[in-house]
Amino acid sequence: MLIQRCQKNQSYSLRAFARSLNVSSSALSAMLNGKRTITPSSIEKLSLALGLGPKEIQRYKILSKVKGANGEDVAQDDFQQITMDSFAIISDWYHYAILELIRVKGFKSDLTWVSRSLGITKSEVNIAVERLKRMGLLKITSEQKWIDESTLANQGKATNITGHLTSAAARKFQRQVLEKSIVAIEEIPLDLRNHTSLTLAMNPEDIPLAVEKIKNFRRELAELIESNKNPTAVYNVAISLYPVTKFKSGDKS
Repeated sequence: MLIQRCQKNQSYSLRAFARSLNVSSSALSAMLNGKRTITPSSIEKLSLALGLGPKEIQRYKILSKVKGANGEDVAQDDFQQITMDSFAIISDWYHYAILELIRVKGFKSDLTWVSRSLGITKSEVNIAVERLKRMGLLKITSEQKWIDESTLANQGKATNITGHLTSAAARKFQRQVLEKSIVAIEEIPLDLRNHTSLTLAMNPEDIPLAVEKIKNFRRELAELIESNKNPTAVYNVAISLYPVTKFKSGDKS
């Protein structure tokens, strides 16, 4: 699969693939060439980077112990193919952005145009598009028209719901969103953004209530804004609720 992707996009490299997995390119090369064993701990690390769930991680740990008739590590090949073809679609922010970009006025079904529009590399766009297609979230017709298939599952909204993500994938995604928010403070004019916060005293027992209110607000905002049939840009809306006090709940002091 790595060779096929390189043939489709000459700028796609093993180094870029390794960066996505948070491993060195030399280590990944050794794994793919069978010169380095993929240990159970390596399986867990790579699986978390891919956004795989606990059950999938356990499955590959078990398979890694299975030997073929000639003593070869059957699961090694199996897992290596999985690492080539199963990037976590929801651990990188630009997957949702690509789906939303389709709705923007003047959208072009061109990898270079998408790359420039989102400020990511052409390789990232190419890989992301493949992932979206495999997951049934994006359809590209013979006329090269891009169709957002995620609307069937999300009632027309590619919202960043993290309920089905692994904790590692969710943390990675939120880090990216917050990092881009920080950059926006420095680079985007005030009339094109809004950064505000609220500090309040509250009882941690009210967290579920606050989370429900935030969820409802997010949905209502999406319905209101997306009713505009002529979008010209893609935006992120990030809402954070977290404690700034260090004492444990129930402390009297």
